[in-house]
Amino acid sequence: MKFRIIFLSVIFIFLNYSYSFSQESEHHNDSNKVHDLESQHEVQEEHHEGHHKKHAISLVISHTHIKSGVKNETGDNWMALPSFGINYNYSFNEKWAIGLHNDIIIEEFIVEDKNHEGEIHAKSEEVEIPGIDRGRPIASAVMLTYKPHEHIALLAGGGMEFSKHENFALIRFGVEFPFHIPNDWEVLGVMSYDINIDAYNGFTFGFGIAKLF
Repeated sequence: MKFRIIFLSVIFIFLNYSYSFSQESEHHNDSNKVHDLESQHEVQEEHHEGHHKKHAISLVISHTHIKSGVKNETGDNWMALPSFGINYNYSFNEKWAIGLHNDIIIEEFIVEDKNHEGEIHAKSEEVEIPGIDRGRPIASAVMLTYKPHEHIALLAGGGMEFSKHENFALIRFGVEFPFHIPNDWEVLGVMSYDINIDAYNGFTFGFGIAKLF
């Protein structure tokens, strides 16, 4: 009888210990899983935050279209002039950035001087149209960028267009269409409209590539 009681007591103690140990192990495993999930979440957040690059340098190959060109002593001619741009942007966050954008037209040309006060001539007469000489002008503008969408960037800013003949203040509006590619590169389409104060206006269309770092 005593042996049975002792035997049952040992079995009870063993089962109770086994149950307690299994509960503790299960709790420990659950704690490890929670810790692993938290660690993975932190790593993902760090990766997401690290993915945002603050600096970007881009090269754009483009054509600048000007309506008020002077060719063969006739005005209001459209000109399509080869140009390229070298731009730098600093991103405050994924929505806003500021940068210096530089565009160079690699040809010399003449645009109509609409501010010239000349004599009124009959339409049948041949008239030499006064023009503004532009010798491979360089336009530099400080641009503010806002990205309402991952693949759309709206730009606005102002600066100066420099030439050996004369300099003009300018206002620029633009839109870019960036697409991310591996190793922190982007390809982008570019459209901009320049208002050269007291001179001429021009549209620029181009394609570029940017390095993010």
